[in-house]
Amino acid sequence: MSSISVALLALTICAVTLAGPAVPVVPVLPIQDLQPRPYQYGYAFADGLGMSQHRNEFADGTGAVKGAYGYQDPLGVYRNVEYTADKDGYKAVIRSNEPGTSNHAVGDAVYIVELPPPAAIAQGLRAANPVPKLTI
Repeated sequence: MSSISVALLALTICAVTLAGPAVPVVPVLPIQDLQPRPYQYGYAFADGLGMSQHRNEFADGTGAVKGAYGYQDPLGVYRNVEYTADKDGYKAVIRSNEPGTSNHAVGDAVYIVELPPPAAIAQGLRAANPVPKLTI
């Protein structure tokens, strides 16, 4: 056996022997007691062109959360959702005048719907019945 082969064999044995398993060390974190804490937040904004959005939420510290969010577009189409999440589950009341929606209840959500504003109806009619292009 040549000296190069012996040296290569020795280096291979050293590399395999010294190389440990590639197992990452994961630190053990202490268990944290994450109890519900009361909080409250909210925001509201508008773009000055008729679009507005809002949201607010309140937690009482027992795990129950109540809130509301919604928007209104420049045509007057809106959706407002009031919700409660507590030991009995999630319940929502959705108030809207969006075209294509109707009064109904699905699961724990109740929809209360009004007629869309005239501008939204007109826009929907234009989309459903486009004006044909005239070719001369």
